[in-house]
Amino acid sequence: MNNVPLENLKNSQWMAATPSIDSMVLGELILPGAHNSGVDKKATYAAPGIAHWAACQNNSFLEQLQNGARALDLRLEYDIDSRGVGTFWFQHSGIRSSRSLENLIMQLIRFLEANPDEFVLLDFHELVAGNSAFDHREFNRFLTVHLGPRVIPSSNRHLTLDQLKKESRVQRVWLAAARHPALDSAFFLPGIEHFWSGIGTTSVSELQAHIANVLRDPHFSSMPWSLSATSYTIAMGPLDIKEHLDQWFNPDNSWVHSCSIINADFFEESRLVHHCRTANIIRAQQRDK
Repeated sequence: MNNVPLENLKNSQWMAATPSIDSMVLGELILPGAHNSGVDKKATYAAPGIAHWAACQNNSFLEQLQNGARALDLRLEYDIDSRGVGTFWFQHSGIRSSRSLENLIMQLIRFLEANPDEFVLLDFHELVAGNSAFDHREFNRFLTVHLGPRVIPSSNRHLTLDQLKKESRVQRVWLAAARHPALDSAFFLPGIEHFWSGIGTTSVSELQAHIANVLRDPHFSSMPWSLSATSYTIAMGPLDIKEHLDQWFNPDNSWVHSCSIINADFFEESRLVHHCRTANIIRAQQRDK
């Protein structure tokens, strides 16, 4: 079966429409990522205008997945309300959105039911306290109960996409989080390493220099790793830098071919998904020679 031509490609099914990548394992894939996936412009916040400085995505989890994101950068805090009910909320630098872990799971399942041969990496990058210490045990229970049948066991992380499809018709989700005694290592991969500039207000030129520095000595590993491709200013908040993403990660250039996860804001406004798909095809062809 041949890859679907680009002009006929649906971003919601770009992996299934690219059978040439089925010989690749998780650590070999080049994945378009949604930075701060749970903090988007369609969510609600505590006060008007906060989304301007906090929101890193335009749309909900479901729309991000439908638009082609396959690695979601997730940052949670845990809060217990006056009734004693604990909830995991998504946040960005302490600014909470109305998106909860339950929202993510429901929308992820809805997406996978419609697109059963897409694979998604849930990168739980931050698990922090809200008004209560983060409850890792409840977090583990919640995910394994509600996503359990869909989770790819960590022992299968070295299987190719084709092998994973043959192994199960529903296991399509990788979970990753920093090691913790309460997290079941049979379900969770180790935490994803993130490479970012270290500058809170990263200009486009600083970001370009950061990416060039990281990719000067490419980081190859059996585990995926995340390259921050985001820019932020105090006046404008997270910036839409689609023109730069299109240029920097064009497959005709070298950068994208050295990447794993490209973690971007407002990713769907760029051609990042198409660029990653093309780079994956090239990488698969090279490894299969």
